[in-house]
Amino acid sequence: MSVDVAEIDEVVDRVQQRLAPLVRQKIAAGERDERAVAEVLLDDVLATVIKEWAGSGRPFLDFPQEQTVRAAVLAEMFGLGRLEALLADDEVENIDIIGSDPVWLSYHDGRVERAPRIASTDQAVVQWLQRIAARMGRTEHTINDARPLLNMELPGGERLAAAIGVTDRPHISIRRHRLPTAGLEALWRRRMISTAQLALLRAAVRAEKNVVICGRQKAGKTTLLRALCWEVPATERFATLETEFELGLHRHRDRFPAVVAFEEREGNTERWENGRPVGGVDLPRLVWQSLRMHTARTVVGEVRGGEIVPMLNALAAGGAGSLSTLHARSAAQAIHRMVLLCLETNAAWTPEFAYEAVANTIDLIVHVDLVHEPGRLDRHVTEVVAVEPGEYGRPARTYLFAPADGRSAPTGNLPTDIEDYERGGFDRSWLTSSGDGGWLSDRSRP
Repeated sequence: MSVDVAEIDEVVDRVQQRLAPLVRQKIAAGERDERAVAEVLLDDVLATVIKEWAGSGRPFLDFPQEQTVRAAVLAEMFGLGRLEALLADDEVENIDIIGSDPVWLSYHDGRVERAPRIASTDQAVVQWLQRIAARMGRTEHTINDARPLLNMELPGGERLAAAIGVTDRPHISIRRHRLPTAGLEALWRRRMISTAQLALLRAAVRAEKNVVICGRQKAGKTTLLRALCWEVPATERFATLETEFELGLHRHRDRFPAVVAFEEREGNTERWENGRPVGGVDLPRLVWQSLRMHTARTVVGEVRGGEIVPMLNALAAGGAGSLSTLHARSAAQAIHRMVLLCLETNAAWTPEFAYEAVANTIDLIVHVDLVHEPGRLDRHVTEVVAVEPGEYGRPARTYLFAPADGRSAPTGNLPTDIEDYERGGFDRSWLTSSGDGGWLSDRSRP
């Protein structure tokens, strides 16, 4: 009689439940290396559990199965547990977990499949989350009844978002970035951008234009933002600011030796008189800090709230080359969303002042769309819009690329600052020539 996967999981749970208190006793008695203690005790505990298992009429585990259990127990206690096997699949983009149910996997081609659960009970899922939060982040995080939400970066660069208490069951979503080193050329080969768009975006970075990338969830905003960062000169000192690390540029010090990577830090449950959590450092404060650290440009992983005001203030004061992303369904909506964020953040701002701030600081808005097609997900740039002050200080929009034949094509319009792009190596004929801008043609890359 063979041992199936569910039975292996049961043995893993039994061994872990027996081993964990023994390890805690050793640590309380003065031992320091928790993993080393666990490895010493594991063989005896595993042998005892297998003996009890077989004594109840279950089949003995063979040697490979014992090794599987051993590795799984250590992964549960000191790694990511059963999640590690799911993250080993390079085709997986998103992992969604609802308590102890089988896991939902979303693949890059649009497939959705189920996978084995990561824990035997909902409470075990919460305990797994708490261990991950305490040990796996760059800084210690917390998730409990008092702090029911968790957002953090996993060791491999994946983004984890979780909620307990405020949801019916523990909910976890993990987002993987499959193209951590993809530049604009790689996105061109994947048909996310056209040849003309590649040339324009490359020139925009070189010309230190302030660029906002917008789109809905999973459209590829962060992927495009990261690709733009790969166009920044290697010698340039610039700052990245994120609620949790996703861009991962600091992991490539050979390419970005001078990048200053900031990550928001959550505070504890205590509060200062102004209501801020003790020990917490939010993005608005990090924006101001980055400006004092001799950084040439600012990259904000995602503009969601209060960071919009210090960022626009910094750009208005002479900063240049800012890159950021924003949730919006079009370039026009991105402008209105930035204004709303300004008004929500600073009650002293009027709509007129907010629109004027956006008009005077943002140079280019790039909209990325996500289209579900049979057997795959198609992510591509549909709009590129130049922004400048218009009538009554409101942002005037010049559409350089607009939707055409399911993707986008040059409109024939030129931005008023076209000379800046040309100094960055751009050929204006990419915007004025007829054609689709190089989605399908064999015209050489710029």
